[in-house]
Amino acid sequence: MKRNLDDLIKLDDLLKKGIITEDEFNREKDRILGGSPTRIPGDLFGLNENTYCFLLHISVFLGFVHILLALVAPVVLWTLNRQTSQLVDEHGKNVVNWVLSFFIYMTICFIVIFPITGMFHLPINISHNFNLLTSLYSGLFPITILLLIGILFVLIGAFKASNGQIWKYPLAIPFFKR
Repeated sequence: MKRNLDDLIKLDDLLKKGIITEDEFNREKDRILGGSPTRIPGDLFGLNENTYCFLLHISVFLGFVHILLALVAPVVLWTLNRQTSQLVDEHGKNVVNWVLSFFIYMTICFIVIFPITGMFHLPINISHNFNLLTSLYSGLFPITILLLIGILFVLIGAFKASNGQIWKYPLAIPFFKR
């Protein structure tokens, strides 16, 4: 107990001399007193802003594990720290705008491959000469291009974020504005 008191007195002295900040004082005081480690606003889980924003962009690649993770992971990372950092908020908006836009573009490509009239046997006849093979080729090409663009855009965004720059995805629909 006496050791904790001595450490707190030394810590208070460092704070008064301006050697440490108020946040550092509170963090160390909690550690000394054995308090539960609380998340400090602006801490970004121990990462600097650029690294956190880099991970925010790269988290889109979790969509290769499960398609919904491409949206859920960036939204979670963005909402956890959007109020603590303006930079995280800007990058989060850009990433989520891109992911939502990407899903819309992919849906359009799949509709081109498998027309709605063919899937649901609707009585509407769009074309008398509908050929599934032609439709597959016309849809697979845009899907391939869209996937390559998606990967490239995420890598560019992540690289720019690691350098502290904000990069707006070129084809993103602005659902969340700045």
